[in-house]
Amino acid sequence: MTHVRQGHGAQADCAKEQLVVNAVLSGRWPQGCDDSLVSHAKECMTCREVADVSLLLREDSEDSRFEMHVPAAGQIWWRAAVRARLEGTTAAVRPITWMHGITGAVAVGVLMAVITAAWAVLPDAIDSARTTAMQFLPSAEAASALTSLLKQSLLIAGVAATLLIVAPLALYFVLSDD
Repeated sequence: MTHVRQGHGAQADCAKEQLVVNAVLSGRWPQGCDDSLVSHAKECMTCREVADVSLLLREDSEDSRFEMHVPAAGQIWWRAAVRARLEGTTAAVRPITWMHGITGAVAVGVLMAVITAAWAVLPDAIDSARTTAMQFLPSAEAASALTSLLKQSLLIAGVAATLLIVAPLALYFVLSDD
């Protein structure tokens, strides 16, 4: 039974192709097999290609079997010990990382509570600063300008203080290993 190969042209499969492959894979090619099979493989292009490719694959298989390097038992033991130590360290650090996160959240919460408490007192403090400024400055316009400048400065200072506290905490959590 002949089949047409798909590929570089219409070459018919040979009936002795499997015999050539079996001879190569068993290690009998070309000395230990029938001379008629060897002479057929020299004449038949399909069997010649199969023999050449099978020989290369068999040699490569044998070479790779002998070139395999298995690590020593001591090296495997050392790697396992290092891995166990690393996993233990990771497990021990995990609760500490959680506590750092909780501490950061509490710090941000306390900062927001302080800002909220100070914000309620802020209008009274600005009014008292305005009355004090009116006593020392010659005109009421200068006192109003000073208090409006003070109001803007306190707002900017509050935002800057918040950023100075929150930014390092955010960087810590973003850049942490866990």
